[in-house]
Amino acid sequence: MRYAIYFCPANDTALGQLGRDWLAASTDAPELPGISMERRDALLANARRYGWHATIRAPFTLAADVVYDDVRRAVAAVARDCASFELSLRIERLASFLALRPGVDGAAPQKLAATCLEALEPLRASRPNAAQDRRGASLDAAELVLLQRYGYPYVLDRYRFHFTLSAPATESEEQVMRQWLEPRVAELPLTRVDALSICHEAAPGDAFELLERIPLCAPGMDRTS
Repeated sequence: MRYAIYFCPANDTALGQLGRDWLAASTDAPELPGISMERRDALLANARRYGWHATIRAPFTLAADVVYDDVRRAVAAVARDCASFELSLRIERLASFLALRPGVDGAAPQKLAATCLEALEPLRASRPNAAQDRRGASLDAAELVLLQRYGYPYVLDRYRFHFTLSAPATESEEQVMRQWLEPRVAELPLTRVDALSICHEAAPGDAFELLERIPLCAPGMDRTS
């Protein structure tokens, strides 16, 4: 079993609705001209499995003596100390895939992710073979160091707040997806990152499920500054 800490927008928000529409099951999924249903499902498969979210702490396995209540207490402590914040979102290519990214890279997402990373690190099972597991991933020297230290390379200064929209696609496929997404993303109000969601993967390959959504503290109450 693995746990992850995400920002999952509430269902009654515009961003939550966008995610439900975009990642809907095959029969309800958006029509993408020129992209077959099978290809669309392949492009969205991982995004559907991991759920509509922005990663705060990437999936990790608990150490042998750690239980869920330990995770919950650690996340609740982070939430008490970190204030909610707002950001705008836009479509970008991140590495090789389409994603929703902040219009401006601010300090708030980075600080929240770093605080959560350090708070949960004592609860994580070590991964002595992490570098071997990531062979072929084209990591640079700094990312390899982070991988060995935290079990995941895209943390701290390599962290990028984002919502994954699809797997790597061809240029023409990206254009079709953008045609559906861009007018809807343009209509989004500012997104308030207002909670940390604890999600889990019961068995390898299973879809991640939301266990609990823990609100961040109100703006002005941040104790990490």
